[in-house]
Amino acid sequence: MVAWTQPTASEFKTFFARDFNFAPSNDPNNLDYVTDVDVQRALDTARINFNPALFGENAQITTVFMYLSGFFLVKAIQVSAKGLSSQSKFPISSQSCGGVNVSYQIPDRYSKDEYLSQFTDNGYGMLYLSMALPMLVGNVANIGGMTTTNDGGYYRGR
Repeated sequence: MVAWTQPTASEFKTFFARDFNFAPSNDPNNLDYVTDVDVQRALDTARINFNPALFGENAQITTVFMYLSGFFLVKAIQVSAKGLSSQSKFPISSQSCGGVNVSYQIPDRYSKDEYLSQFTDNGYGMLYLSMALPMLVGNVANIGGMTTTNDGGYYRGR
């Protein structure tokens, strides 16, 4: 396997061409749109929270990473839109308006895990979870070498 390289802001914009309104090339700093600075910040944040060794081929690694980056981009834009007024809230599990009630049950697998629960906030996080969770279960490797046994002897692994 060739070493994985983090995608660039340009590659992110190509991957999510239909998903986000990116700033036009003739006005790249227009804050009415998602700018390259926003994208780069999301890529950098995702990299802190990402382990490429969990995934197979470079194309798969990149796809999973892109959805994690998309999650962080959406979160950052939501926070920046409110600025100093931004607040942290847990995902809504029940809501009512007049005679209409809506209730969502977040599976315990997500809601009881401090790290995983954050990804239930938007669709990109849920897509990331759908690809990452299978790689987190039973990801164990056997390493050859010597170890002691219960009776004080040695066992050579294969």
